[in-house]
Parts: sequence; C-alpha cells; structure tokens
Amino acid sequence: MRVVNTASIPAIESLKADERTLLGLFKDIRKHAELSAFLPEACRLSLRWVRLVPGQPLRPRHLPGKGMIVVTDGSGEVIGGSPGRIQAGDVVLVDPGGLQGIVGGAPDGLSAISIHFEGEDARWDTPCMCATPVPGGPSDGASTPLDHLIEENEAHAREFAVSPLMQLIRSERAVGDGVKRRMLGALQIWSDAFQKVLCARVVFESHPGAIKIAERHLADEVGHNRRLARMHGPSRSPSWDRGIAAASSWFIERMGSASTEERTVLIHFVIERCADILLSAAQRIFPDSDYFATHAEVDAEHFKLGYDFLKSLPGLDITPLRGALTEGWQMMNLICQRISDIAEGGCDATTDLPAACAGPGELASDAPRELAALAMAPAAE
Repeated sequence: MRVVNTASIPAIESLKADERTLLGLFKDIRKHAELSAFLPEACRLSLRWVRLVPGQPLRPRHLPGKGMIVVTDGSGEVIGGSPGRIQAGDVVLVDPGGLQGIVGGAPDGLSAISIHFEGEDARWDTPCMCATPVPGGPSDGASTPLDHLIEENEAHAREFAVSPLMQLIRSERAVGDGVKRRMLGALQIWSDAFQKVLCARVVFESHPGAIKIAERHLADEVGHNRRLARMHGPSRSPSWDRGIAAASSWFIERMGSASTEERTVLIHFVIERCADILLSAAQRIFPDSDYFATHAEVDAEHFKLGYDFLKSLPGLDITPLRGALTEGWQMMNLICQRISDIAEGGCDATTDLPAACAGPGELASDAPRELAALAMAPAAE
C-alpha cells in the first residue's frame, strides 16, 4: 500500500481549445510517474463512493487485483499491515492483497471514491457502509457472532439490490412523469408509517442505551414524511394501499412485541439498510430533491447506531436476531414490491383511503394507552 498526495502532481493552470480558455486547477494523474506506472494502459473502471463516519471501519472481502482509493474529504487511517493516516487529496494505491481496511477519522469522518480495475477481478470494498471482517479473510481480530449477522444482512441487501423496484429505478421507465408520480405516492404511504414505527420504538423501549438511540433516531427523522409530501402536493395518488399498510402495521406491532435487540435489528439493519440502497439510487430520477439527497447521507450513519449498540452488549445471542432479520427483510420486500407494482401502473389493489376509515393519527377511543401515543407521529401535510 502506497499513498500519493495530489499536491505532488504537476498542475495545469489553464487549458486551451478552440480559442477558449478554461481557468482553474487541473491535474493529470498520468503526469505523476508513480501513478502513471500503477494505472493500466486500457481497462474498464468500477467506481464506488464511500462515506465513513468517525471510527467506522471498511474492510475488504478480498483483493486479487489492484485498486485505488481517492480521498475527497475528511481524513482517516489505513489499518492492517501498513497503517498510516490519509486525508483529502491522498490517492491510496492498493496492490493485490495490500489493503486490510480503512477507518473514518475524527471529527468529520472520511469520503472517498474507490476504484478497481475490471478485468483483474478486483473487489476490495463491500456494499455495506459498516463493513466487518470476513470469516477466513484478513482481519485484525476474530470474527464475532455479530459479524456473521452483518454478513447475513448484506446477503439480504444484495438480493434487494436486484429486486423489481431497484431494476425499475435504474431503468429509463423510471424517468416518466406517471411512474415518478405513482412511486412518490406509494413511498409516501410507507414514509408516513415509518414515523409511527419510530414513535412506537420510543414508547416501548426500556433499555437506557436503546432509549437514547431511539430518541436520537426519531429526532433525525421527524418530519421527513412532510418533506416528501411537498414533492407531490396534496393531490398525491395513491393515498392508501392495503399491501403497504399491512406490512407497515407489522413493523409497528413488532416494536411492541420484539426484544430490544430485535427492534435494533429491524430498524437499523433492515429498514435503514434498505433505505440506504433505495433512496441513494432514487437520486437519479429525483436529482433536485433534498429528501433523497439527505437520506443518502444519513442512512449509513443510522445503520452504524444500531451496529455500535449491539456490539456493546455482552453475550449477544444472534439466534433470535437472525429470525427477526429474515422476517424484516421479507416485509420490506413486500412493501417495495407493492411500490414497484404501483409505480408501474398495475395496482388494482390500490385505492384512496375510504372516508369511513380512520385517518393518519386517528385511533379508536378504547385503544390502549401505549398505542395512543403513536398518534404523536407526524402525518404528511
């Protein structure tokens, strides 16, 4: 592993073409001898953006080929066999098997672009923003049961990444006004329900550490459904869907019946990981939306809140957590399948909310006191 700072690359202060001058600071990486020697002459590149909060590790699955990490903001540490500090402007050259991981530094963490050269089968990074050691792979410590749970979560995440909804979002069909309008309406149903899920967690949580996390998470998310509602106004369609409503109610019920550890898995591993994939990809079709841009930045941090909490618990038993993980992903897949069906227009099960039904925040008068607290959840404007 070698680190080259871009300050050592010769600068080009102007470019001339067709009598037009583009002023600014330009640096041709090929003009640096060591970087030029490292780069293949002709090779397709695979690029990934990486964001690590302070103390958050990113460890590789394997690296049979060469790769590069271009640090764009913040600072961090290279961990493993050749530790060292890296900062914005550094280009980390990673030879095969030469990187054991990086970790975000204080106070702002680290942002970077990871590059691997296709054709050499290189893959040093992982889709999870809270990567953990791989059993049998390079690591600075033995794998824990929690590490294995993270691996299972990532397996579910990879399946979701190729789901019908994700395929739709990546397709040209998704840019159509009708598809976008219906997708926003369906997302709104889940977004309104998610506010109630978070409130239910605060109501039913009893562990002091988990209460702190639950309250912080709610404070971060409160009102986000109203921000989404402003994108399509009061005439959204659909306004209700029985499939999304049923699966959303399952999550609300589980906040009351699940253990602290299971609630943490459902919220931080399942919902936040799913949102990280979905809302990051949706920026392509909603490029001017602060709703999607905000979630693309914070969902990985919310994932880490749950990871750090579970890591702090002694004698963690992951057996019941594996069940919660599988059930949670099944329900999220159900919600996202309905969103996909609605967006595509094949949604005969979708309907407007009947006038005789209770609206958002309205509960029967004989509801238990604990469930009445859910009415505090902010409804969409």
